[in-house]
Amino acid sequence: MHFMLLIFLVLLCLVVWGFFHSNPAGVPQARLLALNVAILALAVVAGGIIGYVLYGDASVVKAGEKGLAVYLGIMAGGTAALIIVAAGGMLRNLVIFPLSRRERVTPGG
Repeated sequence: MHFMLLIFLVLLCLVVWGFFHSNPAGVPQARLLALNVAILALAVVAGGIIGYVLYGDASVVKAGEKGLAVYLGIMAGGTAALIIVAAGGMLRNLVIFPLSRRERVTPGG
């Protein structure tokens, strides 16, 4: 179980790092910041709700195994959050700020 949580934490770090390092250049920074905050807030809220609901269901079914219920809640909620961040980043880069709507940015100045 600990190994799976370690894998989840590594994936979480990679997805969040990739999300911020793939910010499109040549777009209004205020809109980009607002969109990034909205995507991350949606991921946290949806992940929390999904995790809590699954925890509640699992703790009723397996009343003597609260640890497993917590684990399932964290993994399910976290996976939902990872999917939302990844999909939100792709939506941000391909639909909201496509290459055709970005200003040309020259390297080094």
